[in-house]
Amino acid sequence: MVINFCPECGQKAEESFKFCPACGFKLPKEEVVSDPQTFPESAAPKVTGIYLSETSLTQSPTTRKTSARKCSYGESAVNVAITPEKLNVMEPAASPLSVHGRKKRTQTTQNQSVRVDSTPEKQEIKELNSSPSSLDGPKRRRLENTPTTRKSARNTSVVESALIVERTPENKEKQHLASSPASLHGSKSKNSPRVRGVKSVKIEPLPENEILTDTQSVKWRLAKFLLAWNTGILYKAYKTPSTAEEQHYIAKLDAKDGRIFTEQNFFQRAAKKTVVDKWKKSHSCSLLGIPDCVGFGVHKSHRFLVFSALGQNLQSIIDEEDGKLPEKAVFHIACRIINALEYIHENEYVHGDITAENIFVNQNETSEVYLAGYYFAFRYCPGGEHVTYREGSRSLHEGTAEFISVDIHKGAAPSRRSDLESLGYCMLKWLCGSLPWSELTNANTIMEQKKRFKTNLAEFLEQSFRQGKVPEGLRRYFEYVMNLDYEEKPDYVVVRKTLSCALTKIGIFPDDPVHI
Repeated sequence: MVINFCPECGQKAEESFKFCPACGFKLPKEEVVSDPQTFPESAAPKVTGIYLSETSLTQSPTTRKTSARKCSYGESAVNVAITPEKLNVMEPAASPLSVHGRKKRTQTTQNQSVRVDSTPEKQEIKELNSSPSSLDGPKRRRLENTPTTRKSARNTSVVESALIVERTPENKEKQHLASSPASLHGSKSKNSPRVRGVKSVKIEPLPENEILTDTQSVKWRLAKFLLAWNTGILYKAYKTPSTAEEQHYIAKLDAKDGRIFTEQNFFQRAAKKTVVDKWKKSHSCSLLGIPDCVGFGVHKSHRFLVFSALGQNLQSIIDEEDGKLPEKAVFHIACRIINALEYIHENEYVHGDITAENIFVNQNETSEVYLAGYYFAFRYCPGGEHVTYREGSRSLHEGTAEFISVDIHKGAAPSRRSDLESLGYCMLKWLCGSLPWSELTNANTIMEQKKRFKTNLAEFLEQSFRQGKVPEGLRRYFEYVMNLDYEEKPDYVVVRKTLSCALTKIGIFPDDPVHI
């Protein structure tokens, strides 16, 4: 009997089930479609506007052996003036609402073997130290020409993937890059790595003063176009009717069936304001950086979310500061992010894509720091049962390649240690201006660099800071995080204490306003 997993909540479901027994979500069924290049013109979506980028991330369920073929992707690079009408952004992959029927084609090899290890990096250390270039030369060419097979693929959605791809240690590093849309939305600095292999889709931005109506029949007016990036288009918005002095909000728009569906699902399930307020009270945490989603809905071909004002994007602040942040600001922001991560993790989710672009600083009296951008949020512990470590169970390198964890690079579902590892990479870049792999563009090469970083932590930190001294708080943070097991619950008190001690040495307390 083949067991599938619900793409909505991650619960097991027999193949014969039409609906998930846990959440009631309608389970997708296999639908074989022809090559997209052969679709008649009338079947193609007809939308116009700015370019967004989308990667096909879904795998249709199958109970038989099927031949896998290389998946080719189109690319588009159009330079236009930065206006609401002409602006290049990248669109996230489609949600299960629109892409259940399409098969994802990945390359694997014959004679594959199962590899399940709760601490896989301990085995990888031996491989790296013995033959760091095991895929170079003739062996690489042989791997490229190996026949491919695929076994027992389960449905993989943009919300929660459960596809199992088995492979030997020899060929697992040779997986073709399966980049996600957010692979391209890392730091805007010139050193940020970019992952190629995505096809372009046009999404039309909405004009200013457009009226949106959410699911509660509340009307929102798009007052001013703010910016567009890989995780959506942002507008300043007001409730209607409203006055000029009334509080403004942030409206986030993206393709109706894009990854914004995952973000909406996270806020509906785990981040309602009443739940967040209850957590603040029970944990005596007045500053918890979870955005307040006050409305959501669908407007034409767009899905939108409305948030209370978040403040300034951290990446824009870093760009203004010449690519670096002072040590006190780095540890201060990290302390606030740890608070948000503890809340997210305790509510069965991981963030999955921590970057400066997904962090906002509201520099008011309290200097609130918000962790936003839940496009890759993943429910790692549905019903209290932690997902099992399986390499290749999701698309490889899913997220921003520069900062994602080694687990995510390998296609394993992100866990709590993945978020902490990503935050560590962020802190290192904010302090140094770049990472050892910032100039690399191939996600597999970036992954290899990160694995060597984990095995030679002290050496890599010394190289990163060069003539400067490695901050003790950062070194201790990495030593703790890099030794966590896949399913291990981090001791957030220890992590906070490590960062707060670094702050107090500078004369700052965690609850003080953040000064950048």
